[in-house]
Amino acid sequence: MNINAPSILQEELTAMLLQQNVSCTSIIVTLFGDVVSQHGEWIWLGSIIDALSPLGFNERSVRTSVFRLVQNDWLVTKKIGRKSYYCFTERARSHYERAERRIYHTSHSDWDTHWILVLNISIPEEKLEDFRKSIRWLGFNILSPGLFAHPSPDRRSLDEMLIENKLTSSVAVFKAQSNDVCSKAVLKELITDKWQVDTLADLYQNFLDTFREVAKYTDIAELNDTDSFAFRLTVLHEFRRIQLKDPDLPPELLPIGWVGFESQDLLQRVYKNLTPGSLFFIQNKLFNAHGELPSPSLSFYNRFSDPINSMDTV
Repeated sequence: MNINAPSILQEELTAMLLQQNVSCTSIIVTLFGDVVSQHGEWIWLGSIIDALSPLGFNERSVRTSVFRLVQNDWLVTKKIGRKSYYCFTERARSHYERAERRIYHTSHSDWDTHWILVLNISIPEEKLEDFRKSIRWLGFNILSPGLFAHPSPDRRSLDEMLIENKLTSSVAVFKAQSNDVCSKAVLKELITDKWQVDTLADLYQNFLDTFREVAKYTDIAELNDTDSFAFRLTVLHEFRRIQLKDPDLPPELLPIGWVGFESQDLLQRVYKNLTPGSLFFIQNKLFNAHGELPSPSLSFYNRFSDPINSMDTV
């Protein structure tokens, strides 16, 4: 990206989103997860339109996408007078909370060399496809028919998924370890192949190539509030899209100098730089049924496991 002045930023972001073929529906999910969930959970439809307008999404696209999200049980709506307001459904909130634990936290604990195995014992046929999608999203991969594995999964997310899908009595969860030297070499090859580490590295490298220049710009210049919000939403959305494909493997099983860590550092730096301006936009230009969106929840300041300083001017 070539940024000469803050006024050009919105055009650059719009062009980038078009090039990446980003759907309006997908970025609305990011808006609710990153912003609305932290500011009272409800937002007026007109404010969704206003929030996405700087990124080139028109009113018709937003209305159509919001309708689809309601139909797909991602958003719930309530009407007050002639105005419609929207909030995550419980299902969507739970899904995004699991994603949030990966997106906004950078700590990587030492791997204990154990793997978690999930064996399908008696999952009903009608639930099998949803189970496969859910466990793959958690970073698990198929080792053999009915057997899924991950070297270091988020156990809380796994347990939540099994409970929500009522599958706790349909699977067996094991903890396994191999100290055999030959097996370690084979497992390393398995990781590269099954989890497509090289493809994931390319995605992170593209993220860095796309946003590195603008990240430097935010270090030395203060963007206006609209540009700050638009850039924060865009960079977070693009990182989230990669996270959906990232199995979150332990550092010990990743290539030396893993590009994903640099990408996370870049996101964290940009996000913090854009926080003051983006919060001003959110709390002064976006509305719910009670008026302007409220200050963010306390959990917002704990994102990236390094609390962002409170903004007294917001």
